[in-house]
Amino acid sequence: MNFTYTKLALAVCLSFSSTISISAENNNDQLETIVITAEKITAESQKTPLSVSVLSDYDVERAGIENTFDVVKRTPNVSMIKAGNPSDASFLSMRGITPTMEGSQSVLFLIDGAMYQTFDTELLDVERIEVLRGPQGTLYGRNASSGVISIHTKDPDLFTEGSAGLTYGNYNQLKGNIISGGAIGSSDEWAYRTALQYAKNDGYFTRDYDNKDDVNKVKDFNGRVKVRWMPIDQPWDIIATVDAQNRRNGNMSFASLDQIKKDSHKVYSNFEGETKADIYTGSIRATYAADNFDVTSITVYTEEDKADNQDLDFTPADVQELFIDSNFSRVTQELRLSSNQDSALRWVGGLYFFDETAKNDIDMKVKAFGMFNTTKTESKVSNYAVFGNINYQFAEKWEAIAGLRFDYQKVKFDYSDKSNMGIPNSEGSDEANFNEWLPKVGLNYYATNDVMMYASIARGYKSGGFNMLTPANLSPKFDPEYTINYELGMKSEWFDNRVRFNSSVFWIDWKDQQVEQQLYPKSFTQNAGSTVSKGIEFELSWLIQPGLTAWANGGYNDASFNDFVSKAYDNSGNVIGKNDYTGNRPANAPKYTYSLGIDYNFLENYFVYADYNVTGDFYFDNANTTKQDAYGILNLRGGYTSANLDLILWAKNALDEEYLTRAFPMGDGANKKWYGRSGDPMTLGATVNLKW
Repeated sequence: MNFTYTKLALAVCLSFSSTISISAENNNDQLETIVITAEKITAESQKTPLSVSVLSDYDVERAGIENTFDVVKRTPNVSMIKAGNPSDASFLSMRGITPTMEGSQSVLFLIDGAMYQTFDTELLDVERIEVLRGPQGTLYGRNASSGVISIHTKDPDLFTEGSAGLTYGNYNQLKGNIISGGAIGSSDEWAYRTALQYAKNDGYFTRDYDNKDDVNKVKDFNGRVKVRWMPIDQPWDIIATVDAQNRRNGNMSFASLDQIKKDSHKVYSNFEGETKADIYTGSIRATYAADNFDVTSITVYTEEDKADNQDLDFTPADVQELFIDSNFSRVTQELRLSSNQDSALRWVGGLYFFDETAKNDIDMKVKAFGMFNTTKTESKVSNYAVFGNINYQFAEKWEAIAGLRFDYQKVKFDYSDKSNMGIPNSEGSDEANFNEWLPKVGLNYYATNDVMMYASIARGYKSGGFNMLTPANLSPKFDPEYTINYELGMKSEWFDNRVRFNSSVFWIDWKDQQVEQQLYPKSFTQNAGSTVSKGIEFELSWLIQPGLTAWANGGYNDASFNDFVSKAYDNSGNVIGKNDYTGNRPANAPKYTYSLGIDYNFLENYFVYADYNVTGDFYFDNANTTKQDAYGILNLRGGYTSANLDLILWAKNALDEEYLTRAFPMGDGANKKWYGRSGDPMTLGATVNLKW
């Protein structure tokens, strides 16, 4: 990382903090109390014994958080390996645990309780964001082995409110949104809320040989409609939601690492490519508040139709192309009961059902030689679970926690792989069943009303499955991955709740880790033996004076393979030797992250804001041969904001830091060459928002 830039970023933040406040927009002299549902019951964030980061609607608006990548940058020990703008080939890393491109994610991504395969996405009308670190299998089930990102959007209410916003920036960025909500007619029981957003830009890459500057263009539409029924004489609260996302984006952002060093945002492919996504969700969330407990039902249907087409040789020659068409359709149902009274015993329990069909058609063409490889797969996953969690205060300052989940999953897999590249054709079907117990135990100590310490042990689990792109002479099946997370933490507030400091230390043992074998353009998942990750994270917020807040957070993890000796393959799947990765760091897992920020309100309606977000160095491969050095991103915002009008100027990546978001090798031996994608350059713009 360029330490001149780091010092400049710190100087900017400190200059803001030294400014004398004339008058504050917010006269509150304490930090905001935030209520969350991370444990599926309502509780204060500071009383929830988890390592959880929370961004409120104010945080989201003030920081200009637009998508999941922005969320990740603000969160300790979390990162995203980003393969496009956006891309379904991206994946999340948390506490040194990184999934594979072909396997399941290890971070569960939810919007209003609905699970999404597509997490690299724009955000719209957000109420709060909860990022839970560490295994969450007891309450959330499979594929939450490293954590959960839960997005909560704003629900309808009876009072009328709305906004209309317009943003313009360089690279021909244009974004418009409109939000409206309130009572339906003159009803005092029915309310609605609708949010619509359209975004476009030319993308940040220019093709070298013809200077075409929109090869990575973005066109993205998001829409959501919610209807809420709150009967006066009955204890029901029912919300029906329809959510849609449609995007049509260019797909040309990769170049060789040698080319990126010369010009980080030049590309060279002849085939422009495109990523398309049509994602629709319908859900009903119903809550019944009885005298001593609540009953909650969440029913969701989601359809995700996606296509990802791109050049495979990344050169001006018309040589190789890749076409991927995917469809995911799923139904989920959760029914749970939870205590709703402040007593010594708090509890939650429930049933969960998940049913998904995933179809993938993958076509690779070597056009120069008339060669092809076509893969078709269909997997059907059925998942059933029963879970429960109890918090029991057995003494004045002591509370015990015990939770358990039984998770059953059945997978059916059909595949067909045909080629004229000299690779044997294959087809067939297989199935697998997985039964898992996912326990958690913990102990909380409330030293004072403002200081809580906790200790917990939790088991995480990422389901096994089948690879889509396994070479024909290898089995497509891979086994589950298991984690045990040991954690000690503290949550505290000081100086009359003007300073908030939370921290935790953790030790993660995981067995049969699912890791990626790269035989580009194919890759597949295999199990890696044992791995350990140990580390620390903290979050600090300081209300220096009314209207002036500073914050800092950071995380460090020491992750390494304890035992990982794998077979080495050529691109046809033939064994050519062995690789011993014991002692190496897992790929795509940064050693550390940290963020600094300041938010200053002055002259009643004016503000300046800055945050500086650092991602530590990490390797792109398990052999630890190719590395991204640590880098930092400075974001700046300022302007006028009131109850009816926002006028904001902003800069993202204000220091124009260059970095890679994804890299991978192609070829064997002496012919191996590395390719990658550069992160977004500096972008500048202005936002106008009318509110009523």
